[in-house]
Amino acid sequence: MDLVQAATDTATRAALLYLKQNRLQADDAALTACLRSWCKIKLPEALRDAKDAFDAHMPKIAEQTFLLTMAQAGIEAAKEAGFPAALCPV
Repeated sequence: MDLVQAATDTATRAALLYLKQNRLQADDAALTACLRSWCKIKLPEALRDAKDAFDAHMPKIAEQTFLLTMAQAGIEAAKEAGFPAALCPV
């Protein structure tokens, strides 16, 4: 799996899990737009932190740090796009 795919998969899974755990729903187009935006915001941070860990000879930590930051992007996207299920448009 390449880095971009890992980043988007992780962010998407985190967003969907956040929505489910908080009993929220989101319009697919809105969630996709928020995911795209938050991934662009968080990607430089994720890469910088991963590089710092690699430079410290901690490759496993680098991978986990990268994925954690991308999961945070997904959570932020879900917070932005999500709304209570009771308010779901018909």
